[in-house]
Amino acid sequence: MSMSIIELHNDVRAVIADGAFAMLLITGTDKVRCGYGNGDSLLLDLDHKVFAVADATERFPHGSRLLLSNIVNGLHTIPQSSDEWLSFLNDIYANQEYHLKSTLSLIALQKLGSISRAFIAHGGDSSLQVYNRQNKSLVYKTSVNMNFAGRSKQIGSVDCIQLQDQVRVILYSDGFHDIIRHCGVVLDDVLGVTLMDAITYIIDKVGNLDSKEYDDISLLLFDIPEIYTVNSKGILMGGTTRLQEQKVKESISIHDYNSLIRIM
Repeated sequence: MSMSIIELHNDVRAVIADGAFAMLLITGTDKVRCGYGNGDSLLLDLDHKVFAVADATERFPHGSRLLLSNIVNGLHTIPQSSDEWLSFLNDIYANQEYHLKSTLSLIALQKLGSISRAFIAHGGDSSLQVYNRQNKSLVYKTSVNMNFAGRSKQIGSVDCIQLQDQVRVILYSDGFHDIIRHCGVVLDDVLGVTLMDAITYIIDKVGNLDSKEYDDISLLLFDIPEIYTVNSKGILMGGTTRLQEQKVKESISIHDYNSLIRIM
């Protein structure tokens, strides 16, 4: 693993640099009850400006972490076009074993002078959405497909979109839909607020669910242009094993912000 990436397993569940990014990982109710690992992983690669969510199976939860690790380790040079990103990610996909199936939603930022654009790749049922923060309008969103890493040997396509300032990017696993359904959360609730408020709002909602069931939840939000100003190492979190999740269960509470959140 590159020295520019901090690997977090079980010591923290949310990392926030307010004004720039916020990331949250919560293990599903059935996984906690049965002692399974958390198959969701999040990547915040600040050196390469690559951000991603991946969601693997409960039987092989580390599949998502392996996928994101391989992406970081493979970026010896940064792809400069959609075709180059497609070739790079297809090579990553080709080496992902079938039993390590995982979704992937990825966005890579490229800034050339005053022009900012993003390359977006997506496979599976995780989600990536881009919003204008000023009027809350939707700029881009992914759609569910069957191009899971491990299942498919190719991711399919890579889109390129132009980016304006005052943009908020949201990536999440399909477990976030459980929170939307059970709590009446809408994405508008995490747009017109600070990143700290957005994350604590979701934690509050999950902490008050009582008997409702939900899947693993991973959520990554970041703002443009603020993300360009962060001077920090990147972060890879999630894809935890059964033993790592047991340590989490013994040490933290969804109701205790101090045990969940690390401020950068």
